[in-house]
Amino acid sequence: MKLLICCWLVLVANSAMAMNFYMVIVDSLNVRQGPDFTWDVITKAERNQLVLETQRDGVWSEIFYLDPNKQKVKGWVHNNYIKPQTLTPNEGGNSKFNIKVSAEQPVCDGQSMITGESLCYLDVNFSVRSRAASEGSILVSCWADFVASGQEHIQPVQAKVSQNYVLQNGRVADTVRLRAGLKQQLGSKGLNVAYYNCTVN
Repeated sequence: MKLLICCWLVLVANSAMAMNFYMVIVDSLNVRQGPDFTWDVITKAERNQLVLETQRDGVWSEIFYLDPNKQKVKGWVHNNYIKPQTLTPNEGGNSKFNIKVSAEQPVCDGQSMITGESLCYLDVNFSVRSRAASEGSILVSCWADFVASGQEHIQPVQAKVSQNYVLQNGRVADTVRLRAGLKQQLGSKGLNVAYYNCTVN
């Protein structure tokens, strides 16, 4: 069984630009290469697709999301067809588990000696409580999309960690560190947001 834990937006306090989540509100929304109707359509976003707005140019929004095939999509849409969203924790509903997730601020603490890339990470805290079984093992997978400001555009980088845990008295809690190398050199103030979630198998 796979259970979606939650999706959050982590904002850095000194970020130069705030980024927000939006929902597509039309059946099929053209995603274009640039902020104008003259740009080519690169794909279509379906109704209820959750997207991250990475920048805005008038009535056009540059968005980023993972499509149903887990492929990264980045392009421009007219912002009349997307609606702001507030993300709240999902504690599992009627699932086998009660789950809580939180995250610290993303951190960049230096550059790789080999590649010169910034070494950045996000610490994600989670706790799992079984509604039924008091023991057993589970697989927890967490991932994050790090979003850093480039000179001309936003470039998301994804990191993922999966780990097995043994439930003790029906509970387990841990902190996992998601690491990513970013192609430009920057400090933590240049890392604007991280979009993250976790699943339990």
